[in-house]
Amino acid sequence: MRPSEAKAIGDILARMDRNEISPFLNLGSSTAAFRSTQKPHIDRYIFRPLAERGIQGRHADIKADEGVDIVGDIYDPATMKRIHEVAPKLVLCCNMFEHVTDREALARRLDEMLAPGGHLLVTVPYSYPIHYDPIDTYFRPSPDELTALFPNFTTVEAGIWPDTTYLHDLLAERGPGGTLKHMARSAAKLPMIWRGMHWWKGHFHRYLWLFRPYKVTAVLLRKG
Repeated sequence: MRPSEAKAIGDILARMDRNEISPFLNLGSSTAAFRSTQKPHIDRYIFRPLAERGIQGRHADIKADEGVDIVGDIYDPATMKRIHEVAPKLVLCCNMFEHVTDREALARRLDEMLAPGGHLLVTVPYSYPIHYDPIDTYFRPSPDELTALFPNFTTVEAGIWPDTTYLHDLLAERGPGGTLKHMARSAAKLPMIWRGMHWWKGHFHRYLWLFRPYKVTAVLLRKG
């Protein structure tokens, strides 16, 4: 999740009444260290403000680690039982749909997590390079394509959020000199297609966004 995406999600949640979103479920949460140290903007813009409002929630992921409250596969009935015990009023599903082969199955599971009146906030890249985790199906939907996966929901908000460019990120992280060195090293690796297309695309596809902005599709839906 990018900083502008986290901030936009935080802004949406700030406009919602606490009774509409407490308790929440953060699906595909990763670890506490990921949310607060590796990607500190996630905690800063989303979860810290929720905690300050007294909003309760659970973090769910397939991997067991600190900060994961519900560990398991959502296609396992035992995992779904634990989610139903939380009875979330809001489910966050951010940047997951591009990493699954059966989008309809994931959408049905999200539907099953919520009672009528519950809210679902989903984000998916709209214009973004390949990023394997462990796969990337290159699903880059418009808001209409994303909401079509959820026939039992009505749209509250939907849009495409612009972000920075790859060049902007390089300059912010490395400065002008470091950026030039990084790009020179990348250019030297350009012929290394023998390492496999998976590696090659993962390394070079981002350069298509050197000057054009990343974009994220986001929808806030209400069930029933």
